[in-house]
Amino acid sequence: MWHTLSGDSVPDITAAVRALCAGGGKTLHIGTDSKQRALNADYVTVIAVLDPGCGGRVLYRRQRAPRSRSLAEKLFREVNLSLEVAALLQEQGIDAATVHVDANSDAQHESSRFVGALSGMVVGHGFRVRIKPEAWCATHVADSIAKDEIHRAA
Repeated sequence: MWHTLSGDSVPDITAAVRALCAGGGKTLHIGTDSKQRALNADYVTVIAVLDPGCGGRVLYRRQRAPRSRSLAEKLFREVNLSLEVAALLQEQGIDAATVHVDANSDAQHESSRFVGALSGMVVGHGFRVRIKPEAWCATHVADSIAKDEIHRAA
């Protein structure tokens, strides 16, 4: 089930994104991050629609899965979840999405070993890709929701 940041349910994600993208000039970004817990992991996939000069809107979905056994498994699962959403929207005529990958190109980070494969996965599916530090949709938005740092107004 998809939600807005205010906690409202979004029953038809395709219709919601189509409405948010109406009017042109907007950009569509998709990213996933996860929070590893004791036995499970919460994966949060975010769809952000930016309207330059007017801000943006965020929709998200939280899914629980068994905890990843390795960093590679976690990163590839995150990218796969983002690609599933991008492909669903593309099938419904909503394309031009940019997929944000939560991996860092800086060699001092362990995730840098997977940047080429993860980026290739996204580009191979026909989408634009952003990696850290430009991958704000996964690195900041999805990460904040996964960590329950987004507080809704009462």
